[in-house]
Amino acid sequence: MRIYQLISLLSLCLLMSQPAVAADGAEQNNANEQQGESLADFIQKNNGETPQTEGNSSSWLGNIVDKVAEKGAQAFSENEVQPVGKRSNAAVFDISGIMLRMDLPQVYEAMQKRGYRKTHEVLEIPNFIRWRYEEQCRNQGIIGFERISGCVNILARKNNHQYIQQMTFDNFYTRENIVIFLTSNFTGNKVYHIIYKTEAANITGSGPKAEYLRNLKVFDFWKKINQKYGVPDNKEQIVWGLGDKKPSLKAKTGQLELDDPMLLELDYTRMSREDQKFMNTAVYTF
Repeated sequence: MRIYQLISLLSLCLLMSQPAVAADGAEQNNANEQQGESLADFIQKNNGETPQTEGNSSSWLGNIVDKVAEKGAQAFSENEVQPVGKRSNAAVFDISGIMLRMDLPQVYEAMQKRGYRKTHEVLEIPNFIRWRYEEQCRNQGIIGFERISGCVNILARKNNHQYIQQMTFDNFYTRENIVIFLTSNFTGNKVYHIIYKTEAANITGSGPKAEYLRNLKVFDFWKKINQKYGVPDNKEQIVWGLGDKKPSLKAKTGQLELDDPMLLELDYTRMSREDQKFMNTAVYTF
C-alpha cells in the first residue's frame, strides 16, 4: 500500500472521530453488513486497495481477505498439504530472523536484534537414554522417584544427552510470540519447527471504528506476508513448500508455522542407531 494511501486511511479514521461523520460511518457500516460487503471492497471504498501481483496469482491475496471477512480469522483449512503449480523452497525462509536448522546462539542473536525476550524453555532427555540412566542409578542403590530423576539429570548433563527441546520468546511491545522446537544433541540441537503468533490482528470491540481497525490490521498482516514470501504454492491452504517431507510454511491470520520434518526424522534415525548399539552389547554372562 503506497504512502499516500496510508495517509488517506489515517485521515479517514480522524474524520470518523467527529460526531456527524461518525454517525454517517455507522450508517454506512450497517449498510455494508446488510449488503454483505467484503473486506477488500471495504478497504477499496476507503481509499485503500487490494494488493495485485503478476500472472495467474493476481487475486490470491484479495481472495484471502475476502475469506477472512466472511468466515473469520480462523477460516483456513489445516488439511494435508497438497502444493500445486510452482513450488518454493521453504528451507530458505525465516520468521523474525529465525531459520530452520539454526543453532541456539544464532537463535539468541536473531531474537535479541528484534527485541524478543526468552520467557520459557523445556529441557529433555531422549527416552532410551533416560531409561538406561535410570537402571544405572538403581544399580548404584539410589531409590525414590525424585532421587533417581536427579541422578538421571546429572548423568545426562555429564554426557551431553540433556538438551533444550522447546523455547518461547515474547516481544511485549509488539505483542508477538515465537515458540521454537529443537532436535536432540544427536543432530546438533537444531531448530526444526517455528510457530509465530501475533495479537495485533485481534483488536477487540464491536463498533465501526474497532471493526475498521481490525480489518486494516488483518489486511496489513496478509500484505506483509505477500511481500516477504510471495504467492503461496497452495493458495487454498496457504502453504509454501516443495511437498512430501520437505520444509514448508503455513499461514493463517495472526499465525505462521515453519516446519522441517526431514530434520526431525534424521534426529530419530540417529537416536535409533545409538539405541541399537546399546542393545547389541553383551548383557549376559552365561
